[in-house]
Amino acid sequence: MVGWLLNELPAVVGASLVVFLFLVPTLIGAVYLQPVFGRLLKDEDDPNTPVGLLLNAFTLYYAVLLALLTIAVFDNYNKAEDAVGKETTALVALYRDLRGYPEPARSQLIGLLKQYLDEETGTGWSSQRWGEPASAAVKLVDQINRQITALRPDGGGSDDALHASTLERFNRWVEARRARIQAGETSIPPILWYVVLIGAVLNVFVLWLFDLGRLTQLIVSGVLISFIGLVIYMVAALDRPFRGPNGIGPDYLLSVLEQIKKP
Repeated sequence: MVGWLLNELPAVVGASLVVFLFLVPTLIGAVYLQPVFGRLLKDEDDPNTPVGLLLNAFTLYYAVLLALLTIAVFDNYNKAEDAVGKETTALVALYRDLRGYPEPARSQLIGLLKQYLDEETGTGWSSQRWGEPASAAVKLVDQINRQITALRPDGGGSDDALHASTLERFNRWVEARRARIQAGETSIPPILWYVVLIGAVLNVFVLWLFDLGRLTQLIVSGVLISFIGLVIYMVAALDRPFRGPNGIGPDYLLSVLEQIKKP
C-alpha cells in the first residue's frame, strides 16, 4: 500500500501526502506533548542551550545520512538510465547485423527481435517496475540465442566475420539487458529506512524539548518536519528507478521497435 502511494500517485500528490503524514502528528504533538517533554529540563536555568547543542549535533548526522541516501538513489537512477541506453545501442547494432543474413534466417531473427521488443516494452516493462521476472522476454532471448548459434556460415570470409560480429553484439545486448534488470532490483535496505524514520521522530522529540512559545514551536517543528518529509519522499520515489511517474520508461526501446518496423 505504501509503495503504491509513493510510486503510483503523481509526484505533487505523493509528496503532499507524505508531508501531511509527517506534519499532522508533529503539530498535534507540539500542542499536547511538547509541554510534557518540555518539563523534563525544568531544573535547567537555560534549557534551550543544551537542547540546541543536541539538535545541532543530531541534525548534522541525520543530514549526512539523508545526503548519502540521496546520492545513492541518484547514482542508481543514472545507472539504470545508462543501462537502458546501452541496451538500446546494443539492440540497434544487433539488428543491423541481422539484416546481413540471408533469408529465411534474417526474417526469423528480426521477427523474434520484434516480438522481444513488443513484450519488453509492454508487459515486460510493467513486470520490471514491480520487480517481477518477465518470463516471456527471457524465452524470446533464449530463442534468439539458439537460432544465432545454430547458424553455420558457409560462404567463408565475410559470412564468418558477420556471424562473429553478430555473436559479439548479441552478448553485449544480453549484458546490457542484465545490467538494466539489476539496476531495477537495487534498492535501499529496510534497516536504513528504519533508521531514517526513527531519526525523523527523534528530530521532533528534540524540538519538543525547547522552551518556546506555542506559535514559534509550531512554525519551527512544522518547517523542519515538512522538509524532512519531502527529502524522504524524494529518496523513496527514486529508490526504484522504473516505478512511478518519475520512473524510467521504455522510450528508447520503443524507438528501436519503430526503426525495425519501418519497411
